[in-house]
Amino acid sequence: MAQPIPDLTLRDQPDWAGAAEVLIEGCAHLPSREDRVRWMERLCHSLGDALYPAFLQVLCRIGEHGNPQAQAAVADTLVLALQSGRLPSGRHAAWGAQWDASVRATRTMGPIEYLCAWFAQPDGRGTLGAVAFDQAARALVGLVSHSEAARRLYCAKLHSVADDPLDGAWTRSSRHALQAMALSWSQADPEPYRAATQAVEAFMAASRHGEQSAPAATVGALAQGWIPPASWR
Repeated sequence: MAQPIPDLTLRDQPDWAGAAEVLIEGCAHLPSREDRVRWMERLCHSLGDALYPAFLQVLCRIGEHGNPQAQAAVADTLVLALQSGRLPSGRHAAWGAQWDASVRATRTMGPIEYLCAWFAQPDGRGTLGAVAFDQAARALVGLVSHSEAARRLYCAKLHSVADDPLDGAWTRSSRHALQAMALSWSQADPEPYRAATQAVEAFMAASRHGEQSAPAATVGALAQGWIPPASWR
């Protein structure tokens, strides 16, 4: 039986390494597939929607600093979560909501889509700057790439999101950028972090191309400096 996860709160200087160890421990040593997925779900749910970026920071910490065995254990758990439709997700404003305060629509997004939306379609928290996005996205995509099954499943997920113009979560240019990321990632070098570099660079290049033809107000919002939320510090 899975051990209970203690309540998680963010201090002025969160213990990201300790939180990452908590996640790795469950993903590596719990006895059943169901226990491992539930462990990851509970860690995410204990933070809640408002602190979902903190869950992403934990994944990024593992992607940047975990040893190969730890990274593979977490990536394998992500495979199980993807296969069962239980990938820990956060809520981000739908594409019309970030410009119109009267619009309250949100969409549930997985870790990589959430980062992409935060960068390309900022909401009330402010823009995720290019440097912060590049670092975090490479860590996440590299982490997922430690499992070839997870990479294939996530590429298919991104293709599906990009091909759905009626979902309402994404602008046309953002869907084009997601498509570019998925295509590059699916064809990338099998080494995890080279794959991540290719995928993230494809997304950013497609995003820059989209900005050139975007309305002035949109370009201005995308050009703002990153305003780091407290949960990301």
